[in-house]
Amino acid sequence: MKKIYAIVLATVLLYGCDSFLDVTPKGKLIPSKVQDFDELIGDPINVSAAYPLMEMCSDNIFVKDDYLTSYILSDKGKAYTWQEEFYRAEEDDMTWNEAYAIIYTCNLVLSEVPGVNEGSDAYKAQVMAEAKVNRAFYYWFLHSCYAPAYDPETANADLSVPLVLEPDLNAKVSRATSDKVVAQILEDLKDVAMDLPEESVSEYHIPRMAAYGLAARVNLFFGNYEAALENAEEALKLNSELLDYNTFSFNDENNPYGGINNRPLPEYSPEMIMYRSAAYSGIISSSLVSPELLKVFDTEADLRYKFNFTTIGWDGKPSKDPYPAILQDLDYNIGVPEMMLIKAECLARKKDPGALDVLNALRKKRIAADKYSDLPRVSGDKLLEVVLEERQRELVFNGVRFFDMKRLAKEGIYTRTLTRQFGEMTYTLEPNSNRYMFPIAAKVRLLNNHIEQNPR
Repeated sequence: MKKIYAIVLATVLLYGCDSFLDVTPKGKLIPSKVQDFDELIGDPINVSAAYPLMEMCSDNIFVKDDYLTSYILSDKGKAYTWQEEFYRAEEDDMTWNEAYAIIYTCNLVLSEVPGVNEGSDAYKAQVMAEAKVNRAFYYWFLHSCYAPAYDPETANADLSVPLVLEPDLNAKVSRATSDKVVAQILEDLKDVAMDLPEESVSEYHIPRMAAYGLAARVNLFFGNYEAALENAEEALKLNSELLDYNTFSFNDENNPYGGINNRPLPEYSPEMIMYRSAAYSGIISSSLVSPELLKVFDTEADLRYKFNFTTIGWDGKPSKDPYPAILQDLDYNIGVPEMMLIKAECLARKKDPGALDVLNALRKKRIAADKYSDLPRVSGDKLLEVVLEERQRELVFNGVRFFDMKRLAKEGIYTRTLTRQFGEMTYTLEPNSNRYMFPIAAKVRLLNNHIEQNPR
């Protein structure tokens, strides 16, 4: 069993008049060997701190009035309707707190490991590389939630999130600009891959391909398409295995909720590049497939539709809901399919028809064998459109859809205005709206006057 160091696993909150982090140590056990820090950075909590509130904001889900009535006053309901605030003054923002807790741990490791006497230089480099990759992931996640879509022309003025790189519990901080946060994310991922092993000792540790996979993801979101392509290809050299959905079957065809044969849990998936899980995996459990999402599926041929959604109720009878229910859990892994889609998108942006070959290789494992055919050859802007539609289908609840909507709206590609109704209230999310940024929680703003609110 891994050691738990309470000094760094206490809840991290952004409050105190002039304090950034208020963490009260609950124990006196301090890591002193490289192995201690290795166990600390490999703790399961480090992979599961992405609070998935952004799923409620995306165009993938629909919530019926009777369910929405029960949680319209919660962060879940407020995010679904893109409200002015997500939290009351006394409530904690779990998106913010959970991510910064892990960042604190990473900062501690990076600060202390160089001075540890016991342990080889290679071992130290490996542990520090894991800390950098984890820190990069959570800063990318926070930036994606709270900052506007990245634009190099305005990044030196756009506010992102506080950038804290030392384990200082009393740091006085304000929000950094996007250019600085993005630069730090890329710096953390620069040249770290070779310090990591090709295979990690557990899913909670980070293998070499994970550094490439995360670098591919973040570079895509920051518009660095050549770097994204290069890193995706490096990750695929280390793992290119795909699950074949044609081998899946329901344990009981009359009860889709009873489980799926041959489908591994995300942490054991052969497709995994970097293991991540959501801090609240049940957030979409009462949601339905949105009509916008339903339109992009071939419901007769696409096995992702068959095994992820259903129109059959728990009682085995046809559901009376207006749209299919969601069977799948959140899967926040960075995996082989995402690397293939990043490769395809980068090729499509260069008008390279090879993007379709990449998509077809993926679709052969996702479309019913007796209904499969290659995608028709397209070119120009239509090529990118086909790739992005495939991306929505494949990464449907992978933690990136809302962020995709934001970046593509900035490019003028995503032009849809979303509308949600509750009672007599109508809520809208327009392209490039400030509502694409999470509000900074009142508790954070009230107790740390260095934190500026997002425009709403």
